[in-house]
Amino acid sequence: MKTVFVIDDHTAIREGFKAILERTGRYHVIGEAASAEELLKRLEAGEAAPDFFVVDVSLPGRSGLELAAVLRRRVPEAPVVVLSMHRRYDYMAGAFRSGASAYVAKDAGSECIAAALDAAATGAYYLDPASLKLFVDEAANAGALPGPLKELGPNLSEREEEVLRHLAAGRRAEEIAVQLGVSQKTVENHLSNITAKLGARDRFELYRIAARMEGV
Repeated sequence: MKTVFVIDDHTAIREGFKAILERTGRYHVIGEAASAEELLKRLEAGEAAPDFFVVDVSLPGRSGLELAAVLRRRVPEAPVVVLSMHRRYDYMAGAFRSGASAYVAKDAGSECIAAALDAAATGAYYLDPASLKLFVDEAANAGALPGPLKELGPNLSEREEEVLRHLAAGRRAEEIAVQLGVSQKTVENHLSNITAKLGARDRFELYRIAARMEGV
């Protein structure tokens, strides 16, 4: 069972996330903190680091995004999942720039918290579906992304183009697998191949590229 540390300044929210994660049978919350400073002091004092950190954006003192950046430097082997009350493009982009592996809005549903941890465990990035749609829409409207699919990846196979279409629609790997009638591992392999062929640095950038596909 993987271990998790939850950092949120509201006791009731920490308890709620703890109950959600414990119910999965895959994650065990070994610690809680109300601020970045409390967590960092405990780690400096020798408390064992968990497999994952779940961090709220809005914390007293140092923000959750600042904490995510510190944790990625100090405990790089433990992915950070950022939580927020808000779906804001700048928060999402800031979370990934800080080294977080996932961003989940608190109203996204309990299954999205576990899905974010599951994705982070494989080295993938994760946004809850509604946040992903907002993110790619905002990015596309800002004109910050590459151009049409045919210009980006003329060497993509038909199946890879199909997977990319589903990604552009905001579907996660497990949802794409169901749609295509294949295993999630097969979809992950396709996504890895697409990432390499399009020259994306990582899965996060691939999401951004998918947002600007035309005519697919």
